[in-house]
Amino acid sequence: MFVYLPHKKANHTMHISPAADPRIRGEVPSEWVNDKNEPLTFQVEFVRGKAEVDDNIGRYLIEQNLAKKTKLILPDED
Repeated sequence: MFVYLPHKKANHTMHISPAADPRIRGEVPSEWVNDKNEPLTFQVEFVRGKAEVDDNIGRYLIEQNLAKKTKLILPDED
C-alpha cells in the first residue's frame, strides 16, 4: 500500500518498531518480531512525500498519525 507524509516535506526516512509500541493491543503480526519474539525495526523511505509499505505497516502508520492514506490535505476531524 502507499502512504503519504502528513506534512509538506518531500523526502523523509522514518524508523519504526511497531511491535515495541505500548499503544498496540493484542497480538502483533508475526513479521513484526524475530524468531525470539523481539521487536524488529523497519525503515520507511518517503520519496516526494510517498512510501510503499506492507499493508500492516501502512495501517500502523496511519493509525498512529505518522502517515496519511491520501496525499490530499484534509481538515482535522473534531
